[in-house]
Parts: sequence; structure tokens; C-alpha cells
Amino acid sequence: MATKYTYSISNDFPNDKVNINKLIVEIGSSDITTALDYINTNDSICDIWFKAELSTLDSTATLPAVIAAHDGEHLPDEEAPHMPDGRPLVRADTRPLGTQTYFASCGDDSTSIGGGVALQWNFSNDDDEYTGDEIPSGFKAKELLLSFKCPVYLKDGSIYFFDAPWGQVMHMDIVVPSGGYYPNPAGAIPAAALGLPGNDMYAQASGNVVYTSYVHNHYCYGDCPMGDELNAEGCAIDALPVGWLLRGLIITPTSDTTSKGFASMEMYRCHTCLLPGQTLESLHS
Repeated sequence: MATKYTYSISNDFPNDKVNINKLIVEIGSSDITTALDYINTNDSICDIWFKAELSTLDSTATLPAVIAAHDGEHLPDEEAPHMPDGRPLVRADTRPLGTQTYFASCGDDSTSIGGGVALQWNFSNDDDEYTGDEIPSGFKAKELLLSFKCPVYLKDGSIYFFDAPWGQVMHMDIVVPSGGYYPNPAGAIPAAALGLPGNDMYAQASGNVVYTSYVHNHYCYGDCPMGDELNAEGCAIDALPVGWLLRGLIITPTSDTTSKGFASMEMYRCHTCLLPGQTLESLHS
């Protein structure tokens, strides 16, 4: 069973910074024999996932020693990633090591990758109606909530729409689901109360909480069959945590009964399909 070990970047790492690629190399070169799964970081913590629980010696001595010696600097040339034939791996993109490029219009569901909610809307029906306080008078909305079973790094995307009336707008947000905990300087829950290192404050979502706005008030009008591209120079620094949501919110005048559309997203993720015999539960076990 996959096991997570969490460290405070400011308290546990000597230079208050983490270089994920270098840390992967350092763990691989240590005496730890349990396979590393992946590493996630945000502004304050570093989560290190292994395929199974570490031995007492590795969890209390070997891994902490690797952390204490990690300087957070870039890999020197001799430790840089190499192709199987020995050529150095030189890249100009932002794709994290261990991930693949993935294009999709759907999230995951409980049994498959890509079989979940689609970022697709059609105002000729009443599906996915949303009536939140941010919907102005004279408008209606649809909300689409996508989840993923692996950490995903969001990058680019395209929006395709048809018969969009004047005034229609689209939002895409990263959402903490109701009941989830999230970093919030104005929160009342210290990290220690959640078993986390560091001195950051957290809050618990009483309903779905928008944590990051990814696309905000993007106007749609008429037809765009070739796609309205939203280009980014690089992917998101932090992966979308498993359990958090990607939300599409489309707001249109109440008179609209014909417009429709969909979005395609480019992201990086560690798993893009299930091989024969694989299950979602086995991906990180």
C-alpha cells in the first residue's frame, strides 16, 4: 500500500527549498530499497510517496538523513537524467519527470482514467444546473466538476463553443471539495492539528471552495469550431491534489436555449490509462 511521508520545507530541509528531480536521485542512491512512487511539494511541505511502508530504520534514520543532506540545488551535469543509451536528457519544457503529456475533455471516475465527468455543456437541457450566489440576475449557469485519480499538472487548453449569445462567460477553477482541508492564512487550524509539519494555517471547506482561478470571465460569443486556445508558457508548479476538483462554470443569459460547447485540457500526469489487469487502486500500491 502506498505510504506518504511529509516534511516541512522550512524546518526539515537545510536550505528551505526542494529540487524534486535531485531528491528523486538522492533517494534512489540511498540504502532505501522500497520503490519511490512520486514526490509533491507546495509552498510549505514536501510529500514523498513510496510504493509501500518503509522499514523503521529507513523511516526514522535513512530518509531523514537524505532530507537533512538535500541542498535543493539543481542537479549537476553528471547526475542529470539520461536516456537509456546514455545521452543526456535535455529538455525545454516544464513536464515533471515521471509524467506524460495527456489531453482530455473528461475527468476520471471510480473505475477508469478518462471515464468521468466531461467538460461539456448544452443549454438546450437542464443538466448540471448551478444556482450559486455569483450568478447575476438575468443569467443561469452550468457547473461541471472533474476529478482525477493521479496528481495532474495543468497546462494549456482550448474552448470550443457554438451559438454562444452575447454575455456568455466561462470560468475554470481549482476547487477544494466540501469537508476538505486547505492552506489558508486566515484559517483557524494550525498545521500541527492536522498532523502536518510547519506553521501554516488551514481551513476546512464548509462547501466547495475555489482555491485557484484558472480561467476567469472568459467571454464566448458566436461559434468557435476550431477552438479558442488558452496557451501557457509552462505547467502549474504544483499538481492538483487527488481529491480536489477542476471546475468548469459556464454562465449565460436566461434566454439561451441553444448554446453548447466543450473544453480540451492539456496536462501532465503519471498514469494515462489502465493496462490489462490494472485497477485504479493498484496505481500507487
